[in-house]
Amino acid sequence: MINEEDIMLGNILMAIQVALSIIMIIVVLPQESKQTQTQVFIEDSSSQAYFKPKGKEAFLNKMTKIVSVLFFINAIALVIVMK
Repeated sequence: MINEEDIMLGNILMAIQVALSIIMIIVVLPQESKQTQTQVFIEDSSSQAYFKPKGKEAFLNKMTKIVSVLFFINAIALVIVMK
């Protein structure tokens, strides 16, 4: 049976989940698609390794990875608490 503490913890985790989803949307939307990036350099794909993302692109890639991991960990915690 779910007690009052589990319900309160579930509400907190749900609020965190909503916040993480909004942050993920904000981080993912400004990124360019891989198709757009490959059109900039029309050379073969082996030379693409030399063009690593810098500045805003690198920051957005790192933030996407961090927020997505936190999102999934929080989702698993939410399932465990509400069980």
